[in-house]
Amino acid sequence: MSSARENTPPPIPERFGGKTAANEPPSADAAAAPRVHNRPKRRLGEILVDAGVVDDDAVRRALGVQKMGGGRLGSILVKLRLCTEAQIRGALREQMGVEIVALDTFKVDAAALSAIPRELVLKYEAIPTEADEESIHVAMLDPFNLTAIDDIQFATGKRLVVLSCTESDFKSFVKEHLESQSLMEDILQGGAFYERAVGSVDSHRSAAAEEGEDEDVVHNLKIAGEQAPIITLCNFLLVESINRRASDVHIEPYETYFRVRVRIDGVLQTLITPPQRLHGAMITRMKIMAEMDIANRREPQDGHIAIRYEGETCHYRVSTLPTVYGEKCVIRLLKKDASLTTLDSIGFGPEDLQRFKKAIALPQGLVLVTGPTGSGKTTTLHAGLAELNEPGVNIVTLEDPVEATIDGINHVQINVAAGVTFTSGLRSILRQDPDVVFVGEMRDSEVSAIAIKAALTGHMVMSTLHTNSAAESLMRLKDMGVAHYLLANALAMLVAQRLVRRVCSACKEPYAITEAEREEFGVTEAMLEGTTLFKGRGCSHCHDSGYRGRAAVYEVLTVDNALRALIRREAPVEEVIEQARKGGMKLLYEAGVLRVLEGVTTFSEVRRVLSEAQ
Repeated sequence: MSSARENTPPPIPERFGGKTAANEPPSADAAAAPRVHNRPKRRLGEILVDAGVVDDDAVRRALGVQKMGGGRLGSILVKLRLCTEAQIRGALREQMGVEIVALDTFKVDAAALSAIPRELVLKYEAIPTEADEESIHVAMLDPFNLTAIDDIQFATGKRLVVLSCTESDFKSFVKEHLESQSLMEDILQGGAFYERAVGSVDSHRSAAAEEGEDEDVVHNLKIAGEQAPIITLCNFLLVESINRRASDVHIEPYETYFRVRVRIDGVLQTLITPPQRLHGAMITRMKIMAEMDIANRREPQDGHIAIRYEGETCHYRVSTLPTVYGEKCVIRLLKKDASLTTLDSIGFGPEDLQRFKKAIALPQGLVLVTGPTGSGKTTTLHAGLAELNEPGVNIVTLEDPVEATIDGINHVQINVAAGVTFTSGLRSILRQDPDVVFVGEMRDSEVSAIAIKAALTGHMVMSTLHTNSAAESLMRLKDMGVAHYLLANALAMLVAQRLVRRVCSACKEPYAITEAEREEFGVTEAMLEGTTLFKGRGCSHCHDSGYRGRAAVYEVLTVDNALRALIRREAPVEEVIEQARKGGMKLLYEAGVLRVLEGVTTFSEVRRVLSEAQ
């Protein structure tokens, strides 16, 4: 780990009143112990009151809480929202006379973290922040704990440079970096059972063995998948996907190892890399939870898991796929009862928001949202449905899968085995007297034809399409056989969208635009006037990525009379875009640049997600 402090060790301190002779070298203990001043040690509450951070009543309130439930005064003040972590660090620095470090700003130094046994870290509440051949920097909650200093020095064989940290920082660091390590140690201790249970069975099975599954092997795999450490690991992955706001969990086998990655804000990040021998047991456990066939490891399978976590029901869609080194498993998180984003907060600009609301409020017509998989199309349309959801409106959706439910709206799940397809389902919905119909995707010519007909016969129809831009949707629908004259009459609006990562609010800092960025993105001085550009430094809050959460970027094309005329005569896409721009449409790329100027995202993120051609 690194910090902004100087690398030179602190001055040799006095050890609790004792003095080091001027002509004698300092002892190891003297070098390790923090500086202690001769003046009486002031209480933390007094320092905060004198600094004007809190008043006497606030301190008395925190002391009352401390008397009832214990804990450190600084942590209690922060939990009661009476002061901030930064203010507590400043007060501790004055109280203790040692440097107080913010652990959430450190990048994990694996060598330093492994230098001190985890038992000592937890016992003495001491986090190693950096180490070299001779010394190790350790942030302790109690930098005056001489027993802890002696034990850590003995365990590491290095000279200690003692720092301090707040209790909240310590607990966050342990949860972030040590809990998963502890879990993996538990898994490894129980892993020997799995090795004995399956014997020599591995992913490199012969062709003859693949002709039929050995019942004993299946039985042993099931036993291994039900062992407590494997259950703990699988539960950890499911819960961690919620805590990290992940959309997917990938369990991927390779020749000599396997890894678990999570997709956060659209980008995959490696979570853990357990030993390969645990792969089969993990896949089996996931299959058991998803009620899948554990004996069938040669065909793709799909399943469903539902768990209760912190009072909320979380649903997962599980998919397995055979690979050359074993089964790959992808688990998608579907929080069906999660609160939905509203149209007012979803990311539309003021003008585009009013245009979108006006379009979906029409008594009939077709509104299409386009973009690649995972670009937030369904979220946008669900926000639109929530906007229209009133007692006097009959709204029916046809989805595969139903990712979120809204009270007052009838959601229909595609079930091919039961005969409920997009085509048959849409025909049935139109016999249910709907006012608004949401079709999960315009997949083929038959579904598109029925949807267009519904939009022309008194229904508001919303759906999604996979195209790169709003205007290209016209070509896509033409390729699916939709008559251009029907499309011209039915279409009310086309919306293309992408998701860009937001700059982390916890570690964002302003920065100046470079000349290269000015030229690449066409940014002028007038555009920069009154704006502040931000980028994320990287912290534990965003897992050192500099980003947390995502924001939508929209390209909104309102179909007016001029555009209807172009659609009827099947005008080229370039001509359609030119006319739409005259009507106020911004291209995705331009909308992305505006998001940067608003301080929401960065130029590098716009470059990653969008291109000037879009």
